[in-house]
Amino acid sequence: MKMKTSGRLLTLTLGLAALAVVGCNNNPYPSGESNENVLFRTLTEDPKSLDPSFSYTVDEAYVCDVIYPSFYKYHPIKRPFSIMRNLGASDPVRTPLPGGGEEWRFTFKNDLRFQDDPCFPGGKGRAISAKDVEYSFKRMCDAKNNCPVASFFEDKVVGWKEYAKVFTDAMEAKDEAARAKNYDASLPGVTVDPADPYTLVIKLNQPYPQLKFLMAMHFTTPQAREAVEKYGDEYARHPVGSGPYLMTKYVPKQRIELSVNPNRHKDFYPTDGADAEGIKNGWLEDAGKQLPLADKVVFSIVKESTSSWNLFLQGYLDTASVNNNNYQQVVANSGGLSDSMKARGISLRRDPQVNVYYCAFNMEDPTFGGYTPEKRKLRQAISLAVDADEYIQLIVQGNGAKADWLVPPGVFGNDPKFKNPYRETNIEKAKQLLKEAGYPDGNDPKTGKKLVMGYDNSATTAATMQQVALLQRQIERIGIKVESRSTTYNQFQERLLKGQHQFIFYGWFADYPDPENFVFLLYGPNKKPGPNSASYKNPEYDKLFEQMRVMDDGPARQAIIDKMRTIAVEDCPWIPIYHSLTMGLSYDWLKNTMSHPIANDMAQYRRVDFKERAKRQAEWNNPIWWPVALVVGLVGLGVVPAAKVVQQRINRKLRQGSGGS
Repeated sequence: MKMKTSGRLLTLTLGLAALAVVGCNNNPYPSGESNENVLFRTLTEDPKSLDPSFSYTVDEAYVCDVIYPSFYKYHPIKRPFSIMRNLGASDPVRTPLPGGGEEWRFTFKNDLRFQDDPCFPGGKGRAISAKDVEYSFKRMCDAKNNCPVASFFEDKVVGWKEYAKVFTDAMEAKDEAARAKNYDASLPGVTVDPADPYTLVIKLNQPYPQLKFLMAMHFTTPQAREAVEKYGDEYARHPVGSGPYLMTKYVPKQRIELSVNPNRHKDFYPTDGADAEGIKNGWLEDAGKQLPLADKVVFSIVKESTSSWNLFLQGYLDTASVNNNNYQQVVANSGGLSDSMKARGISLRRDPQVNVYYCAFNMEDPTFGGYTPEKRKLRQAISLAVDADEYIQLIVQGNGAKADWLVPPGVFGNDPKFKNPYRETNIEKAKQLLKEAGYPDGNDPKTGKKLVMGYDNSATTAATMQQVALLQRQIERIGIKVESRSTTYNQFQERLLKGQHQFIFYGWFADYPDPENFVFLLYGPNKKPGPNSASYKNPEYDKLFEQMRVMDDGPARQAIIDKMRTIAVEDCPWIPIYHSLTMGLSYDWLKNTMSHPIANDMAQYRRVDFKERAKRQAEWNNPIWWPVALVVGLVGLGVVPAAKVVQQRINRKLRQGSGGS
């Protein structure tokens, strides 16, 4: 009896000690996973949809673009940006059509297959043909899917609007049968070549060189009708593609797992494209290897940047971004990486983005809009007062390149030698232009008071309010009073749509790296609710835009872009501020860390030395044993007296029992 009681107490002691040991293990992944060929990444939000006809956020694209490949993809290393065939068997054939249109013929590889999935007979992924891409185009026409790039096609693809109207009418009538039947009807501008089931024919009513970029987006991936119809609304959470990875686990708000797709088409790491710096960084060490290089990609959904930063410091994430919360810890006073980061084998990248941030005037505003010489000088004066260099240093910690116009570096049409005459900071010149505009020292002669400009914004955080305050201070140096009109983001957007704004700060990220995707921001017909937030309209600019957008890159196209730039710079509907740079961190166990501001399928090129990672994780996250010793000690101290008390009670019961027999 004594042995049994002592044994129970010993078991209790060991059990508590074991719990303490387990509690000291801070590894967030399943046992052993860190020591496997796995990439560890984070998403800041749970994907709203992984349906390739709808998905449009960057976080969603990180998942979608390695599951749903398209005809083209971006070369991961080459700069300027270059697309190369992915599912394409050969380059498309373009043929002019009567009336000024054009036909594109895209021939796909004939050995493509969908991933295995229960939606197919026997659960085996079937062969892919051009019909599956035709189906994707039809899904873009379907109003129910609310495809964000449908507008890029609707005015160019023959018969698009008429075909899409059937979907719209069926949706309004809640006629699901009519909607389903329309998928069996023909979309005249997107058909399969009857002589070749692997060739897709797209007919356009106008030349559209940018189509090649759209054929590199997941919207134009092959989609299996069987999957869409089997899973219905759940298709957004149950992707069925043909890419290098397939989704094997999805725990909403927690974790997404991707594993190598056995049915993927054979694709290999590029053997070219690296400059001297890229070669030094080892970006061609895996040249010719079959993709993907990692067996699995794990996305942890972590909303709080502090949490993801701590995971990175513990070695449980391979990469991290630099933000305001960790900037001081990461960056040294010299602007380079801090010694503490270097000591951990971390490297820092500054990657230029394909975007532009700018201030815009409402060109329909009676005070700050208009096209007379005086109105131009008023806007030019304000532009000369805005110091982009100060803005970049104070607001984005130096992570930006000053913008002189819309088109960013790396995109055709950008001229690195061009200097905008109204983007130098010159207060005296600004005051002179302000005087010539009819506002000497910023005074309005009609009222005898300072001219007031409303700065519409949605600043709610300390950082955004600092941004507003800086622009206020800069502009007020020339005598104009700047009134911050801060509202919620939704109210701010509503004011823009109604044209109730005077002056805003805004940004644009490219859908694809073509100048058309930037200069269209000042195209008159694109005024709000379109992307032309300034409601700028200059007939000469619009005419040149319509010529330029149908041209292929070359000297003639560059000459037209230069003319457009001259017109817009003088009209000054915008004050270009900067093209952003992002700062990224990665451990030295992660290879091929080149970034791409357009492509979102870079996970397939990453290689990880997972044995080195596991080794350092163990070093940096050694269990803290003193709590274990303390628990064992405390429990041990209680074992002896507890055992005595228990044994005394047992003995007493035994004596009482024997006495009563």
